[in-house]
Amino acid sequence: MERADAARNRAAILAAATRLIGERGIDAVSVDDVAVAAGVGKGTVFRRFGDKAGLVGAVVDATAASWIQTASLECRSAGEFAGTLFDHVLASLPLVIAVERTTVRSCEGNFRITVERLARLVGSTFKAHTVLAVLRGEHIEFLLAQGMTAAEIRAGVISLADTLAAEV
Repeated sequence: MERADAARNRAAILAAATRLIGERGIDAVSVDDVAVAAGVGKGTVFRRFGDKAGLVGAVVDATAASWIQTASLECRSAGEFAGTLFDHVLASLPLVIAVERTTVRSCEGNFRITVERLARLVGSTFKAHTVLAVLRGEHIEFLLAQGMTAAEIRAGVISLADTLAAEV
């Protein structure tokens, strides 16, 4: 069982890392930055997570777990699911893009759960992957850079998912 102070430190470190990565991107955040923002020593971060890669992996796992819990509880239709996933990707865009660029899929289990749930809502695994392709972080970043608003992209993703779900 984890000590209360260790649990608090872990939560503070993950919250600080998540916030800093969201603000600056992964490459611009150091373990020192996270330790200062979390109010702990750098050694605490290294003992807990091993290195920066371990810390980023823990942030990815926590973010993915949060997404899965939200999607499981709140989403009843394909459009709702896609809209909720869009919100998650947008809120975690630097982290999502960094994970997409790596060959290691630390959240692969959660990805599989997402595909399975979406496939049930849209009617096939292929259709689920079609929606997920549109939701890649780099694609969303590109669309935003082209002048589309987040609301426009979200509406398009929801429409796509609902259209695929309605096909027989």
